[in-house]
Amino acid sequence: MDIIILGSGVYSGTPKPLCSCENCLRARKFPLYRRTRFSIYIPEIKALIDPSPDLHYHLGRINERIEHVFITHAHFDHIGGLPELQIFRHIKFYGHHKTLEAARDLQKRFVGESRWNWEYFPLEFNRWYDFGFMVYHFKVVHEPVEAAGGFILWVKNKKLVITGDTGPEILDDAITVEKIKGADLLVADMTHKHSIPKAHLGVDDAVKLARAVGAKKTVFAHINHTNYTHEELEERVKPHLVARDFTHILI
Repeated sequence: MDIIILGSGVYSGTPKPLCSCENCLRARKFPLYRRTRFSIYIPEIKALIDPSPDLHYHLGRINERIEHVFITHAHFDHIGGLPELQIFRHIKFYGHHKTLEAARDLQKRFVGESRWNWEYFPLEFNRWYDFGFMVYHFKVVHEPVEAAGGFILWVKNKKLVITGDTGPEILDDAITVEKIKGADLLVADMTHKHSIPKAHLGVDDAVKLARAVGAKKTVFAHINHTNYTHEELEERVKPHLVARDFTHILI
């Protein structure tokens, strides 16, 4: 099964406008180091995780149909590209009911409702759902968003875990860690060099989470321009992977 990390960056992207840090200077010179805003595509079920503000660019690259959309939370960089989905008449959206309220509002304001058959499936935290594939929405701490979460997806006997934006408090959440253990693929937040309480995982804590989960493959994404360079991150997290834009992961 192929999983595609469409965007590996944060709200600002890399390069960030007007920034002259090392990562931004490199990204302006070498496209390999650019990072668009976070998003994932699962071709097996035509599913998108988080419609990034860069979705038009992402869709142009992959040229694939979207039928299912999972939204981790309603921050701009994870939901702002939703109106770009108007090229698809029928889509099913999944997320916490507060997240889906924001999604519906974006549809009403920028897309309309009469010509689109978009369905919304609110998910409670810590409960399994069967949509032809199994879905479990777990809560994470990511203030000030009250309803931030990650997903476990069982697709063709493969267990996929996407944490979304995740505070280091997840390391003390024994129930969630137990649920996501043994994943075939873990895609985890690694925004900054050092963790920010109740917001994002830093490098060391992201690696601690990977060790606790013990996934067959772990990929770190949602990487800020202020983090280490890509090569240094790769050295620090070995044997785990650091996502670039359009990274393909086979599981």
